Amino acid sequence: MFQKLRLKLTLINVAIMLALFFLLICGTYFFAKIDMSKHTNAGLQRIAADIQAGIISDLPQRPGGTGSDPRPLPPVPPPISPPGPPPGPNFFFVKTSPEGAITFQSSNQPLDASRLTALTKQALQATANQDTVILEETTYTYLKTPLDNQYGTVIVFHDLAQETNMLQLVLTTLLAVGLVCAILSFGASFYMANRAMVPIKKAWRQQHDFLSDASHELRTPLTIIQTNLDIVQDSLDETVASQSKWLNNIQEESICMKNLVNSLLFLARADSTQQPLKKQLISLDATLRQTVAPFEAVAQQNSLALEVHASSAIEVYGDETQLKQVIAILLDNASRHTAPGGKISVALSQAGSKIFLTVSDSGEGIAAEHLNKIFDRFYQVDKSRNKGGSGLGLSIAKWIVESHGGSITVTSIPGEGTIFTVQLPYKPSV
Repeated sequence: MFQKLRLKLTLINVAIMLALFFLLICGTYFFAKIDMSKHTNAGLQRIAADIQAGIISDLPQRPGGTGSDPRPLPPVPPPISPPGPPPGPNFFFVKTSPEGAITFQSSNQPLDASRLTALTKQALQATANQDTVILEETTYTYLKTPLDNQYGTVIVFHDLAQETNMLQLVLTTLLAVGLVCAILSFGASFYMANRAMVPIKKAWRQQHDFLSDASHELRTPLTIIQTNLDIVQDSLDETVASQSKWLNNIQEESICMKNLVNSLLFLARADSTQQPLKKQLISLDATLRQTVAPFEAVAQQNSLALEVHASSAIEVYGDETQLKQVIAILLDNASRHTAPGGKISVALSQAGSKIFLTVSDSGEGIAAEHLNKIFDRFYQVDKSRNKGGSGLGLSIAKWIVESHGGSITVTSIPGEGTIFTVQLPYKPSV
């Protein structure tokens, strides 16, 4: 399951990256093509305008020879250098008579007589004044305009071979870079998918463990209830008083199951952020004494010494009901894990902007390997579960404390006791 999910995440990431690279490559290629086309058109129009204005009478011959037609041409005035940068070497022009015969060709034109005549004929036959023509697999852009005060036409050509080669080079480079980036993106996507799988695996494992432990915790009281009901049903002639032992067992397990279901619902609402906090300014020392009072009877029944040390007038902005629940969870936990004759101490104090609530006991303590796990749901140090509890109390306490902007920690020495410390902010803002 996780391998398929990892592969799916990797492929999705790679597909997104490839799509972005494709758009980047296409955008870069077409931008370069449009930019070259603009420069070419500007050059054609500039040369044509300069010829019409008499600024240009010829274009300089290309270095190394031109391959132009050696036949004699009508005498022309010496070339006049136009202002600004000279036109590129791929520009050349011809002048034609009204009948289409070439009357003048620029000195830098690279074609022989037959090819130049064929190229000129294509341009004259074309209906558009500016377009492209192809001669022997070479593309030329042309611009033709009528000669002012003369009969005939001037046609300015631009050989697109250099631009075509440059665009092909740009495209090849972009594709090569895209291929390298695709390989790198696959590796990066696989790495990111692995990283993304870590919390997914953890959440799935927690959910699996949660369902397994919840099923176990619910199955135990249900089994006890069913067993005791079977005993009662096997003795239908007995009085209710004679069956009180089995009925009491059913009642106790029903209460345990009710508490367990309430805890599960609390955590479910907390996970879905549907567990509201009704915060208000409360006197935490008074809340502490109200919560400890019911445990005095429990301590006395179990032969435990219960001490309370609380500074007066300590106020905190929080949910009083839920803070009472935290205190009750810690006291219940201490009373269940402290042997008769032991001691439980509760202390409330303030230091600067922080409030500290500690619940300590002289019980059996917790081994070091369990300390970082006891706040996990359903985690119990005593796997036999003979101490009672479902393993959800400390998880609930941690959520409540952290929801108030505080923290809860534990220190313990096996055989000597355990100390839970709750830290809350003093009068935090709403």
